[in-house]
Parts: sequence; C-alpha cells; structure tokens
Amino acid sequence: MAETYGVVLAAGSGARMGQERNKMFMRIGSMSVLERSLTAFEQSGCFSHIILVYRNYDKQETEETARRMLRLPYTLIEGGNERQFSVHNALKSIQNADIVAVHDGARCFIRPEVICACVKKARETGAAAAGVKTRDTIKVVDGDIIKETLDRNRLVNIQTPQVFRFDLLKKAHESAAADGFLGTDECGLVERIGHPVNVVDSEYDNIKITTQEDILLGRMIAGETIRTGTGYDAHRLVKGRPLILGGITIPHTHGLLGHSDADVLLHAIMDALLGAAALGDIGRHFPSTDEFKDANSLKLLALTRNILAEKGFAIVNIDATLTMQTPKIAPYVDEMRSRISQTLGIDIESVSVKATTTEGMGFEGTGEGASAMAVATIAG
Repeated sequence: MAETYGVVLAAGSGARMGQERNKMFMRIGSMSVLERSLTAFEQSGCFSHIILVYRNYDKQETEETARRMLRLPYTLIEGGNERQFSVHNALKSIQNADIVAVHDGARCFIRPEVICACVKKARETGAAAAGVKTRDTIKVVDGDIIKETLDRNRLVNIQTPQVFRFDLLKKAHESAAADGFLGTDECGLVERIGHPVNVVDSEYDNIKITTQEDILLGRMIAGETIRTGTGYDAHRLVKGRPLILGGITIPHTHGLLGHSDADVLLHAIMDALLGAAALGDIGRHFPSTDEFKDANSLKLLALTRNILAEKGFAIVNIDATLTMQTPKIAPYVDEMRSRISQTLGIDIESVSVKATTTEGMGFEGTGEGASAMAVATIAG
C-alpha cells in the first residue's frame, strides 16, 4: 500500500550565523529548531513515515531528537553536500509512496494545517508548495541600474513544505542528475520537466532560521521571554584535596573543601541558572546527603540543565568570574569554557570564564579560599 512520506531536511549548518553548532539544535523558547519542525509534522496527521536527513557528525543528536519527538515511524538518512543531493538520498530510500513532502527543518514555525493543505493540493494536482505573496516591490537591475519593475501581484515567496507525487518528484530529480543541473528547490526541478506547481497560502511567520536576525525574530514569534540570574559561591582551600575548577583538575598544593568536589566556579553557574528560572538554589536540588558526597560538579551541571529543560527554559549565555590568588587560571580557561558549553549543550561562544585576584586582600588574596560569581541568561 502506497504511503505518504515527510522528508525533513536537517543537514544544514550554522555557517551564516557564525556558529559551529548545527542551527537545528539551537533552542527558540522551550524547543529547538528541529523539535519544532518535527512536532508540526507529527501533529499534522498527514504522514505514515518521516525521513530525517542529517549531517554525518550530528547523527546521534538527530536520532535522540527524533526518538524523543516522534511517535511516527522514521528513518535517518545522511545528507549530501548540497540540498538537492540530500533530498535525492532520501528519495532513494523510499520503496513505495504516493506523496512525498520535502521540508526545510529550519522553517520551524510551519503550522500543521498548512502542511496538510499542501498535501491535499498535491494529491489533487501532483505538485504544491507553501508560499506567501511578496510585500516588497521587486526590481530587475543591471549593475546598480533599475531596468524593470515587476508586478508584485504576480510574485510569491516560496517556502516549504513542497509536496509532490512520488513518481513526479523522482523523475524530476533523475532528470536533473542526468543533465548535471543543480536547482535551489524541488519546485524548480519539477517546473523544469514541465509540470506546474500550485501555490498554497502559507503564513509570513513561516520563516527560515538562517541568520542571527532570524533567531531574534523567531524568539518574538515563539513569545519567548528572557530571564537573568546571578550566582555566588565560596570554598576554603585546604591541603589534601584536588583543586577542581570548571570541571578541570588543576595542579596545586591545595584544593577546595566541600561536600561535593567543591568546584566553586560550576556551583556559581548552577546557582545563576536556577535563579534565572526561579527554581531555588543548588542546596535545594543537591543537598549535603550521601547521594552527592564527592559528586562531580559537571554531572550536577548537566542535571541542572535538565531541570531547566523540563521547565521549558533554554540556556542562552553564561558569564562567570573566578577570584583566587594562585594558581594562575588563564591557561585553563578555554578548556573550562569547552567543558561547560558541552555540558550545557550551547555554543562555546556563549560561555565566558574570567579569572582575577584581589591583590592580596581578603580570604582569596591570602590563599584561604576562592570565590566565584556568575550571571546566566535563559529563555523560555
């Protein structure tokens, strides 16, 4: 029996955002970009199977997201180095289908009813795509000279999903491959073999997350609010304890004394995160019981991240300052930032760690102890 497939493309990157992390996993409000797209496809009720196209080094995170968000059967397919090749890889995995919908996962605000309208129109006509009428006046230019003004009543901004009969879309891709033609979307490939594509009215907030400006607009669409919290912690330095700061063991004659590993820097960050979410402090969540005796604070930081995620909060930024006289912390700062960012699931550029001394003043200056302060920004 023929089935209806949804192909969600998640093999892009954050290059135009200046991010190493795949934009699919950036959080907007309570969900990531990919989670929002998968939720819309799940809720549409139009599909019997989802194909999720991933980047090779994002496979594990993509699969974890799919397992968490989808009740529908799904298949993971590795993408190509161009969008067209990614879709072609997905089509090769399909044995029998009547309708295939292709969607850019970065268009995470697509509404389920628009998806269904596109599927319905494709069943009637063979090809349909979501789109909105352009709001701008479009000019044709030669260099910097305007040559022609186009009639904007006839212009449409095409979005996704783009939905087709499977045999039609497969034929369009095979023709493009045979001719060495590289298009920008499936509509172009289908138009190229002479089949018309119907436009289905979409919505202007079905934006594609491509730039930092898109993230800001997406946060507005999601109704996201920004919250800030502060954290502070201090521990005594004693002999016979390892010095653990930012998840790193640093060679020193003394270490910090505490019930856990006494990582004063991570404790301040955890308090800032919990404070921003109005969820109390680390003593409330990780009390001085046997369960947390000598606990690894990186693991506690991961638990803090999970607590915030369960409440629908996304971590935006961390800025932390460590105060102690010795040893010198600067050589370890980048590794600290890396471990913190990996544990929190955010880009390293969103984590700031600084170190300072008190010029010999106070308990930090005399080497009696160390302290840390942190500011955390979250969204939800």
